[in-house]
Amino acid sequence: MIFIHHLLLLIVYVYVATLVTADARLHFQEPDARYYDGQPALSDWVEKESAISWDALLRNINPPGAIRGFVAASPSTSNPNYFYTWTRDSALVMRVVVSKYNEEVKRLLHDYVASEIYHQVTPTQCGCLGEPKFNADGSGYDGSWGRPQNDGPANRAITMMLLADRSHKRFVEKTLVPAIYTDLDYTVDSWASPCFDLWEEVCGLHFYTLMVMRRALVDGAQFASDNGDSARAASYAHTAEKVRDKLETFWSSSYLFVTQQHCGGVEKPSGLDISVLLAANHAGLPPFTPGSDKMLATAHALEEAFEALYPVNDFHPSHIGTAIGRYPEDTYDGYGTSAGNPWFLATAGLAELYYRAALEWQTDRSSITVNEINGPFFARLLTEPIERVRGTMFRYGSSEFDMVINEMTKAADRFMATVQYHQRPNGSLSEQFNRYTGFEQGARDLTWSYASFITAADARNGHPIA
Repeated sequence: MIFIHHLLLLIVYVYVATLVTADARLHFQEPDARYYDGQPALSDWVEKESAISWDALLRNINPPGAIRGFVAASPSTSNPNYFYTWTRDSALVMRVVVSKYNEEVKRLLHDYVASEIYHQVTPTQCGCLGEPKFNADGSGYDGSWGRPQNDGPANRAITMMLLADRSHKRFVEKTLVPAIYTDLDYTVDSWASPCFDLWEEVCGLHFYTLMVMRRALVDGAQFASDNGDSARAASYAHTAEKVRDKLETFWSSSYLFVTQQHCGGVEKPSGLDISVLLAANHAGLPPFTPGSDKMLATAHALEEAFEALYPVNDFHPSHIGTAIGRYPEDTYDGYGTSAGNPWFLATAGLAELYYRAALEWQTDRSSITVNEINGPFFARLLTEPIERVRGTMFRYGSSEFDMVINEMTKAADRFMATVQYHQRPNGSLSEQFNRYTGFEQGARDLTWSYASFITAADARNGHPIA
């Protein structure tokens, strides 16, 4: 029986591969050629999709059947059921809402804050602030899960501090300050302890988790100082330095590894994971900014791995970029385990990294030097042998510098075009798209997918979200 089962799987695989090879158009949504005739046309689509994403994101906040402040990961309630609020996901989504602050969204933000303060004191299986997700009625999810996930409180603190910058002093002092200190104090106590990663699959010390913790503590030190708490300010600043020192140890010979001190869950022999790059977008501070050498080296390694891994990439037209997934060893297909797929938030996330890097170099007004670490990235970007680009300096203000910025923008635009190529005709974004056929699958209308597209689009427009 096992032999027959495997034989049937092989037949199905060969059949699908044959169809794709024979005519890729059978499997892909045909792109609208208007969007690829030039920069203005792509800009028109990005503007349109940003509006669609914003509306879809808002629909998933305070949905029917949930307490106020509930940020649904997806409206899908079965196959898969994502009708929960994750501490991390909701913090990243509401960071987008904070960036669009006005009187209309102020109510949503206050609902979110009230809900998260309730979650801070809700009894949970974790018994800590690292409880990853909560039910629609506000109670903690009590099933088996990867817990704790300590990036959640750090991300929540960052979002609340950004909201504090736009809020009335009384609301800050009476409501936000206690909630923020609760999360930051927890971060000080837990930063060196292994936990589960943002994909909820691996126990260990994770680059992403430490990055958002460091950002929260750096911001928190200033926040505590501004609010007259010098003891906390000093504690947060001191811990942030220790986290930075630990982050430095994640560098391998050619890219940043995702996890150390593995203590359970999925094995990732490659050490590659898109979360390393998302960390730069969500919490990039020197020396791990989007345009830093080690981030660029990691971006090159990830794109090279996924380019070869996903058959869908073999059939992309030249104006379409590489479809990007979470990590090469991924087996989660959006419904169960078989073979992992590209994710919209990962593909948009790499676009955002490119946009942010280009903005970083322009803002710093410093020269770009191609070296041993970033050489493979620039060789790929400029389609030149690495021997020809290594040692080159692109001086700020020169035509060569402008050429690099232009190539970065074009490369980022190709990733955005990948999102357009695989989305549904109505502009909706699920969690994943199939590695063979290119069609959407997994949880529909994933809130994080929409948030990631918006942050990439904002970076493209020169206004990256803080």
